[in-house]
Amino acid sequence: MGVLTLARLAANRGRAVLSDTEDADQIIDVCTGALRPHSLAVRQARAQLATTLTHVQLRDASVNRLRYGAEVTVSSGDGVLDDYLLTLPVAGAGMFRYGDTEVLATPGRGVIIGPHREFEFAFDAAWDQVIVRLDRGRVESVAAGITGEVGPVHFDVALAEGVISLDGLLESAVSLVDSAAVEHRPHLLWQLEQVIIETLLLAQPNNRTSVDPDDAQPVSPRVRRAMDFMLDRIGEPLTVTAVAEACGTSVRSLQAGFRRELGTTPLQWLRSQRIERAHALLAGGAPGLSVTDVAYSCGFFHLGEFSNAFRRRYGVTPSTVLAERR
Repeated sequence: MGVLTLARLAANRGRAVLSDTEDADQIIDVCTGALRPHSLAVRQARAQLATTLTHVQLRDASVNRLRYGAEVTVSSGDGVLDDYLLTLPVAGAGMFRYGDTEVLATPGRGVIIGPHREFEFAFDAAWDQVIVRLDRGRVESVAAGITGEVGPVHFDVALAEGVISLDGLLESAVSLVDSAAVEHRPHLLWQLEQVIIETLLLAQPNNRTSVDPDDAQPVSPRVRRAMDFMLDRIGEPLTVTAVAEACGTSVRSLQAGFRRELGTTPLQWLRSQRIERAHALLAGGAPGLSVTDVAYSCGFFHLGEFSNAFRRRYGVTPSTVLAERR
């Protein structure tokens, strides 16, 4: 596994939307549709573009292999940005500027940029890359499911070493496209996208899921066991007695541990996790998903109660969130 393997797989399995294309206007139009709005300038007056783009559409994400064949500068264009671009270099070098941050990208040193700041990239003629486009709404939704807070995600631009683990997940996703497995289980790609985004959020430093070790509050093994037990059964009806018994402790001790370490009770914590999981599923908007399906899968068996709790937490109804993602 590795970026080169992923690049070859994307080239073989993807749809060729540009093939040694020389026309800059056509390149801008096609790459804007596949990726994001931008402008393009050839850096050497007599240089000729020979741009190749292959595009693999997953669900809300895509994997793209793109090379320009000449020294170019790519910069912010007109239009609303609603994505994160994860760039994995295959060959050559590129200087990425995102806001006030500049990072040199080369094979083994990738970058990620968001939708929040102006950008400019300067690539040499040998530049070859895999670009993973991630939907902004999905990224923010998964972050909300992890942290319980809604808001924008700002990643460090230079990729951390741990992000290399995404190579294998991305290869799996590309391999599944148009496969018999996805034909029989359409949600597979959506679920794999969730894993990819969660892995990115936990591996790449950002403002939402990264924890400063000096600020982290340790959770006792007893409380951790209870949390894991409840998350593993988030769709099942649970009592605090059942949780305490599974963790080998008394109800009183478990309640006291949660109040001391988390400032809540076990069942209040579980209810919050269920609401967050429901929001992440609805905001993801998987094909065929219904509010009822989400409510039941997250342990809410009274739809009115679920709707009221969801509205109190997020200010909108579950059906509104689902409708916005379709």
